[in-house]
Amino acid sequence: MLIECPLILGMERPTSLINLLTYELSGSITRPLYLEYNSRKKEIARIWAKPNNRYQFLQEYETTVDALLAISLFYRYVMGHIEGASTFYTAINKKSGRDKEVAIHMGNRVYDMEQHGHLLSAVIAFQKFQDKYQLAPWFYEYSETVQFLKNCKDLFYLKEYEEDDSI
Repeated sequence: MLIECPLILGMERPTSLINLLTYELSGSITRPLYLEYNSRKKEIARIWAKPNNRYQFLQEYETTVDALLAISLFYRYVMGHIEGASTFYTAINKKSGRDKEVAIHMGNRVYDMEQHGHLLSAVIAFQKFQDKYQLAPWFYEYSETVQFLKNCKDLFYLKEYEEDDSI
């Protein structure tokens, strides 16, 4: 599985996926996301440094593992919340009846039908991405970095990846 990051105009080297995913997000979201990302990358390096570990072969796919880590953290910090907000809005809208327009006030922001449409399109696009790369909900379920590596290993050994190298 190879996920390539495009070049940003004016830059000589590829931008990491974590930077692309978090571009223009607020610091209150990106700070904890980057802290966890960097911490887990260091822990992955420590795991790979141990001789005869179960995940040594993944080191050959370091760029892909980095991309999967970025995607999983982006899901946790951003997309999971967007999916939840979209699901909540849909449920509230159904309960209120079709003839009423629903708007939810969150602090100084209003989540209405227009906002819901934008967020729902992001959810659908992310779901298509997950389907394409077979990133099932179980992939995001980890608390320990070693479990993340186990999930990567399990993803690597899915039968479809053995037959399809177009990713």
